[in-house]
Order: sequence, then structure tokens, then C-alpha cells
Amino acid sequence: MRATGFAAVCTALLLLGGCSGAEKPAAPPLNDAAQLAAAAAAGTQKARSSKIALETTAEDGRKVVVTSSGLYEGPNSKFSMVAEIAGEKRDLIFADGVLYYHLSDAQVQELKTDKEWVKITAGGKDALSSANGELMTDVVETLDPTRTIDRISKSGKVTKSEQADVNGAAATHYVLDLGGAPAELWLDAEQRPVRVTLGKATVKYDSWASDVVIIAPPPEAVGDSR
Repeated sequence: MRATGFAAVCTALLLLGGCSGAEKPAAPPLNDAAQLAAAAAAGTQKARSSKIALETTAEDGRKVVVTSSGLYEGPNSKFSMVAEIAGEKRDLIFADGVLYYHLSDAQVQELKTDKEWVKITAGGKDALSSANGELMTDVVETLDPTRTIDRISKSGKVTKSEQADVNGAAATHYVLDLGGAPAELWLDAEQRPVRVTLGKATVKYDSWASDVVIIAPPPEAVGDSR
């Protein structure tokens, strides 16, 4: 059977790499850190939101796996997270610069509270903050691509760049020196991060421009963790 109409045109364009159904090629590598940061920032700001998966190992050896939705608004970025730490799952929200921890039923009874949420901080003296505040604060910083991009713009140096493939899609792979800390970054054809490695952490981004709404718990639902 002969191909006719649009099918014939599309077949011809595919042979030339120009059909609209063809995969969009990766952007040309940028070997200047400032230009790379500017391109990644523009791509991130345009999409504004994504799904995120993070895997890392805490300083005490605990395995940490986080699945999250992220809404990127610079210093006002927000995250809704499910963190699995050493096999135990915890729900957290980072919004308005505050990290909220959702209490389990057992923790509600232990703390003798009727509140569902508490705030945890990196330097907090309460039990929950002491156990997880610093770890989860680090996780939030690692999840946020705008913070990584900011580090690239301030102290980054591109040591290697190449075309790559991430899950079957064209990407540009960068090896970076962030002021003595090694890192790797993969950007898709729209200059959005699809994978980042920072130290022990690997972060994967997908579903860019998702419909993400993240709201802090109401004040009446937030208690004292001490």
C-alpha cells in the first residue's frame, strides 16, 4: 500500500529528521558555567514545577528515598514530600520557608497532642528535629534545582560536557566543579534538569510543568514537637 497525504510527507520528513513526531535533539553543550546556569534557570522558570525522586545516604548510614512534587519560585520554592528513611515513611511539606512534619498516630499519642503536624528545624533541640531536622533540611536544598543552579552561577566550573541519553530522551550531560564539590547535571532539550548528582545524592526530575499546588498546613493543625 502506498503512503499518501500526511503519512507520505511525514515519512519523507522523518528520513530528513524533520517530522514533528521526531525526538527533539539535545541543546548544544555550554562550556561556560554562567551561561549554563542562565540556560538552566530559564528552562526551570518556564516550566515552574515538576515531579522529583531523590536517593541518598545520610551521614549515619541510613538510606533515604524521597518522592516529591516541587513548585519552583526562587526563595519561595515549595515541596510536598514522602520521605522513606531506613524503611520508615514520613510525609513532609516545605512551604513559606518552613519544614512541616506529619505525625504518625503513635507520635500523636507519644506527644499527647491533637495536632497532625509539627515544624522541624536543622538546629532544633526537640526529638524530631534532632533526629531528622538537619537531614531533611539538606534534602530540601538538594531537591531544589534553583539552589543547584545558583551554586553553578556563583562557583561552578564546567569540566566536561557531552551529548547523552536519559531514559530514551536526548540530553546534555555536564560534569561540574562546584567550588571543590563534584557534581553532574543532565539537561533536556528545553534546558530543564532531568538528573543531578551531588555527593551521595542523585535527583531525578520529570513531568515538568505539572499542575502542582502546595499549601502549608493550617496553623490550627500545627503543634509543638517538644
